[in-house]
Amino acid sequence: MQPGEVASIRYVAPMHPPSFGPHFNMAQNSIPSFHFSSLFGPYAMQQVQTIPLIHEVGLPSSCLSNNSTSDEGEEHQPSLAEERRKRRMLSNRESARRSRIRKQKHLNELSLQVFHLRTANRQLLDQLNHVMRDRDQILHENAQLRDEESELRKKLENLLMENTSSAPLT
Repeated sequence: MQPGEVASIRYVAPMHPPSFGPHFNMAQNSIPSFHFSSLFGPYAMQQVQTIPLIHEVGLPSSCLSNNSTSDEGEEHQPSLAEERRKRRMLSNRESARRSRIRKQKHLNELSLQVFHLRTANRQLLDQLNHVMRDRDQILHENAQLRDEESELRKKLENLLMENTSSAPLT
C-alpha cells in the first residue's frame, strides 16, 4: 500500500439507523438471518446485542495496492500489534544491554579508582612510617645529647671546683 492510501474505514453504527424506504427493507429481508446462539449458546447472543456494531466500508479496489479483504485486514491487525510488541521487546533488550554496558563501565571506573586510592593510601602510610621512624631516631639522638650535655656540665663543674680549690690565695 502506498503512503496516503486507505484500505478500509471503520465506524460505529448508530443505535437507530435511518430509514431508507421500502426497497432497502426488502433487500435486508432477502438476506438469511444467522443466529449466534447456535454456535456460542444464549449467553453469547446477549453479549453481541450489548456491543455496538462496527462496520467496515471497503474502498474501490483501485485504492488498494494488495487487494486485501477485510479478513486479511483483521489478520493483519494482530500481526501489527505483534510486530509492535517485538519491536518494543527488541528496544527494551537493547536498552537493557546499553544499561548493563554503562553499569559495567561505571563498575570498572570505580574499581580503577579503588586501585589508585589504595595505592595512594599505601604510599602515604609508607611515608608516615618513614617520618615516624625518623622522628623516633631524632628523639633518641636528642635524649643521648641531653645525657651527654648533663655529663659534660658535671665534669665542667668538677673542674671548676678543683681549679678554685687548688688556686693560691694571695
